[in-house]
Amino acid sequence: MEKLPTFTFSILVENRFGVLFNITGLFSSRGYNIERLMVVPDSEPGLSRITMVARCSPALAEQIVKQLHKQIDVISVEVTDKETSWPTSIMKSTATPA
Repeated sequence: MEKLPTFTFSILVENRFGVLFNITGLFSSRGYNIERLMVVPDSEPGLSRITMVARCSPALAEQIVKQLHKQIDVISVEVTDKETSWPTSIMKSTATPA
């Protein structure tokens, strides 16, 4: 089986209830798995940036971008086939021993 290319989607959205569900539904309804997902508040109040990585064909990536642009709460969409670095965090335990 041929390995599909990886695409990174960067989506600026209105920070409203149900937006993430609608966006991820575009991928799942087509049977593609989201490999990485990160949502962070944007510098502008009321907006968030959704970054998703998925393996799909270039044609499907283009189709998803077109569908994303039709979503009411989507402000902008960027897609790239380049790898992006992802933040990592190490949680330190703040619990005190009894």
